[in-house]
Amino acid sequence: MWILFWGFTVMAGDVEIAVSGPGEVLARATGEAVHIPACRGVLWDRFNQETGEFELAQAPVCAGMKDAIRVDDKGRKFAVDAALPALPDVGFHILRPVVVYGTKCAEKAPFPLSKCGDIHVVRGPQMVVRNRGAAVPLETPETP
Repeated sequence: MWILFWGFTVMAGDVEIAVSGPGEVLARATGEAVHIPACRGVLWDRFNQETGEFELAQAPVCAGMKDAIRVDDKGRKFAVDAALPALPDVGFHILRPVVVYGTKCAEKAPFPLSKCGDIHVVRGPQMVVRNRGAAVPLETPETP
């Protein structure tokens, strides 16, 4: 999987989201720690070339309630876990992370039970993910 950077960092209030490597982002709290749901806390929007808009990519199935993920100023990495369709003709997907987080949440509790003070949504930077796994490899014509 290859990645190119289109916007390195997006900061919105309590959370900063930065592309940290191939197919992953780093979410970091800019002040007090925040909590992200263990399931569906980080989703992925995929740019639909036909409609010209971002659409939510299919997320993996959740397996029961788990404690919310605490994110402090050191941050936490999240990898692309969405199911992406076969590569389009251009050979890459344009993705954007969507992070749901709560402030002033109770520690060691599932997100719905953590009594967060406020819940926010922030969209991260766009990133290009190039994965040829299920697609036909790109070929360049041979030059004489």
